[in-house]
Amino acid sequence: MGALASRQNATVEEADISANHQYKYPPRSGNYFGTHFIMGGERFDTPQPEAYLFGENADLNFLGCKPTPFPYPPPQATEPTKTLKSLVNIRKESVRFVKASDCNAKIHGDGTKTNAYNIEFVFDADARCAITVYYFCIEDIGSTGVSYIPRDSSISSETFHFKRGVNQVFSAPSHVFNPALFSEDDLSYSSEKDTFPVVIHCVVEEGTEDCRQSHTTICVVDHHSDGTYALRALKQKIFVDGLCYLLQEIYGIENKLVSKSIGDEDTDDNGSECVICMCDTRDTLILPCRHLCLCNSCADSLRYQANNCPICRAPFRALL
Repeated sequence: MGALASRQNATVEEADISANHQYKYPPRSGNYFGTHFIMGGERFDTPQPEAYLFGENADLNFLGCKPTPFPYPPPQATEPTKTLKSLVNIRKESVRFVKASDCNAKIHGDGTKTNAYNIEFVFDADARCAITVYYFCIEDIGSTGVSYIPRDSSISSETFHFKRGVNQVFSAPSHVFNPALFSEDDLSYSSEKDTFPVVIHCVVEEGTEDCRQSHTTICVVDHHSDGTYALRALKQKIFVDGLCYLLQEIYGIENKLVSKSIGDEDTDDNGSECVICMCDTRDTLILPCRHLCLCNSCADSLRYQANNCPICRAPFRALL
């Protein structure tokens, strides 16, 4: 979401990745952020108290605990911002558990079936890709890509290969996961531990091998009162051009391309108007709540009249 500042003609700086210097929020001592940041080619001072501009401060722990080695890829002087092209995308809302078939589900000695599930989701790929599902794994982010080290590799799925295409469905009946065999602490995520319960890792198989683009969906497993389990996508991140980025939802543009019913054919309102003037198209994002609900002129007026989002009433720190 922001531009990257770089130091020209600099050598690679070795990062101290010892346990005493891990990047965690809140930090054990001192500040997490520096004194300023660069966005859109301009310099901004870090707000006090320090805050993550694009979400909750706790989201920073999903970016990994290792500092990124310098120098960053230098941007062009005429391009203060750079558009990232993600070659693969897992549709977050489509990730789910599906009850395993009788032939794949194991049977207890008393004849009752276990809570065995398959994992399904929809994804888009502009290149050939490989998808692997890991359980109870730790993450390792390096300059060449992201890798995951599972606690027990025997329960990880095999690697499935897919060709390029949109609206593809990942469905692997041969891979079965039984969450009832594990504690609820294992199936949930906490920033205090570095283990992710379920990770869906999609790696692009085209391009140079030393820096492959990838897409990661981190999931948790919810245990319902009726004894069933549900898979819930928690966070998503992509690795592009040697850097890892956290994907955040923008509230106000989801599910716009839905087919209208016959009764809605005469309705011109598509819900894309500014919530204040109700006439111009909304094109301004409020940060950090990420509500896309204002047009440019109303957003400019709001800067001098209030400091709360008109949707959630949360204080805002920036308009994008």
